[in-house]
Amino acid sequence: MLKRAEAGQTLVIALILLAAGSLLVVPVLSHVYTDLNYNRTIECRTLNDYAADAGIQYGTCQIYNNPGTYTTTPLSANLTINGRTVAVTGMYQGGGLFGVQSTASGGGCGKTTISSYVNLSVGAFAYAVASKNNLSISNSYIDSYPTSGGGHIYANNNIGITGSRLINGDAYAVGAITSGRGNILGDIHEGADVLEFPSVYADLYAQMAMEGGIWPGNWSLTGVRYLGPKYITGNLEVKPGATVYLTGPIYVVGQIKGTGGFLIGQEHIVCQGDINMSGGGYGAENIPVLVTTNGNIRLVGAQVSAVVYAPVGSVDVVNVGVMYGAVGGNVVTISNCPAFLYSESLHGRTDLPGSELYPLTYTYE
Repeated sequence: MLKRAEAGQTLVIALILLAAGSLLVVPVLSHVYTDLNYNRTIECRTLNDYAADAGIQYGTCQIYNNPGTYTTTPLSANLTINGRTVAVTGMYQGGGLFGVQSTASGGGCGKTTISSYVNLSVGAFAYAVASKNNLSISNSYIDSYPTSGGGHIYANNNIGITGSRLINGDAYAVGAITSGRGNILGDIHEGADVLEFPSVYADLYAQMAMEGGIWPGNWSLTGVRYLGPKYITGNLEVKPGATVYLTGPIYVVGQIKGTGGFLIGQEHIVCQGDINMSGGGYGAENIPVLVTTNGNIRLVGAQVSAVVYAPVGSVDVVNVGVMYGAVGGNVVTISNCPAFLYSESLHGRTDLPGSELYPLTYTYE
């Protein structure tokens, strides 16, 4: 009899547990289902986020590789990333800023939009004229191209402006605007932060120039010539009437002198000594670089379409009728230049001294 009672008790306990289990199964399954949906939603949204982020990277790289195109024509692209449809747009905002937006949708969990402002300028070359010390401008008009109003100037000391011509842009001085405040059409910023000036990648260009051979000693060029890449151990002189088409980078250990001759082409010239050009000209439509690592640069009456840079020396631009590009130097003087036009195509150039990419903002929606 006792064993039958125990068996009956076991049956009752089993029935109780079965009833309790049935009550627990439903909420447990519901919880599992909820967790599963939650995890699926998180995974879906994460894929959207990654896809939108990839769209930002795509848009930034497109602008970085060809910034001149997108200063006038907005970027618009539709991509498929992580199984998501991604719409990417990019528009130039002026002042070296591009706005990039990427929207990823799909997967049944809505969409993710990322907006970013990217500064694709390069330090000192975000400005038409920049000086590590004093900047002097006399009887010269400075503006930007193709959009007017971006002829900004910067000095890590004082700025002095004389004459009747205008600066169609903002003026930044770590020190003060000592004269010519009325010539500045944009904003005036005194007590500005010190502007960092970039290196010149001299070793890289020396190696690239050597790939085309070494010219020992001095070299004088006459007539029509094709030059580059070439490493010149002495001085380089471009004689009057000479037309030299650059086919590769040029590195000159000595000095460069040009009188009435032309250096034409997109290739860069790096020189260790002084650069003096009178008459003639240097440059190309896509703005090459003319730089001295240790000397001074003086351009008189030449036609110039280039970035001109003397990080430890002075730059004097005198009587240049029209100049496209930008100027940077330890001390800079611009005089009697009726049209000094900063080229907005410089934004995002990867071959400029100190070239880098700066994302300024990054917001999710």
